[in-house]
Amino acid sequence: MAGAFVKVDLTGREEIKKALNRLARRGRDLTPVFDDMGEYLLEAHEGRFDAGRSPEGDPWEPLSPRYKARKKRNKGKILVLDDILGGTLRYQTTAGSLLFGTDRVYGATHQFGRADAGIPARPFLGLSSDDGKEMLRLAGEHLAAAL
Repeated sequence: MAGAFVKVDLTGREEIKKALNRLARRGRDLTPVFDDMGEYLLEAHEGRFDAGRSPEGDPWEPLSPRYKARKKRNKGKILVLDDILGGTLRYQTTAGSLLFGTDRVYGATHQFGRADAGIPARPFLGLSSDDGKEMLRLAGEHLAAAL
């Protein structure tokens, strides 16, 4: 490069070198930031179940009158019969990934719907734009701590 410049790399000033090495070490194992993201997602999704809304903020499709008439428990609540599904949300983290969801097969039925059974999609899993901002904030917080 011609002209004036500043070079920043691992052979530069000692404090910069140390900070970049810490950042590189943190980047190899993102488990701590993924753990924080998982905890955040648990809280966000609990709020969605309480509000009966999708990640985008849309209300879930109402219960059919026929199902509502025969529903014995939690008559006014959607996706809540025995109050189990929302409580099965979990996350798993590794150095390079975060998985979030439920192990209940019927979770997919409710997330995507099932036309042959007359069950509309009621998306409960996902990230809102605010969730995305929070994920970036958490990642930035962890990277800033490395520096």
